[in-house]
Amino acid sequence: MVANTLETNMGIHYMIIYKDLDILRKFYSQYTQIQIEKNNESVMINPFYETVDSVRQFLYKDLDMNVLEYERENMLFIIDALETYFDQEPDNVFKERMALYSKKIGKKGLSILSDTGAYPFKGMNKELVDYELSLPTVFDLPLRAFCLFHQADFERLTDEQKQKLIEHHGMTIKIN
Repeated sequence: MVANTLETNMGIHYMIIYKDLDILRKFYSQYTQIQIEKNNESVMINPFYETVDSVRQFLYKDLDMNVLEYERENMLFIIDALETYFDQEPDNVFKERMALYSKKIGKKGLSILSDTGAYPFKGMNKELVDYELSLPTVFDLPLRAFCLFHQADFERLTDEQKQKLIEHHGMTIKIN
């Protein structure tokens, strides 16, 4: 699954539905390592169902990745999803700025793996769908966006909301 994702062009906006945290960790750890170490990209991870520190620890322990150095060198950004969605400049503006910054420092671009769980946590399913639909299906930026949906959160959406999200994203991938 990771290998197929790596072959995609910049600009994609995909939805990934994951069953549990263990599966998500396997995906983001493999993806992050390959993008940083082999493909000269920066990666931003926006976790919700785990802390920023637990993501750092997992990447370090699971892959022996030099997380702190990658963060210092602006190759890896780990920022809590609540913060990126609600506590700073508008999320889409922030991510656009980060993608352009990654390109400016000599990277091919930025991959963003952003957990959408912050919206259901706040009881904001309608706002989540509205936000996702406000984003382009294809970005005109050096950016790959992966919207991460916990399966339980996705199942709480109405059938109409699910269909709109699936149709809007360039691809929907379910990882078990």
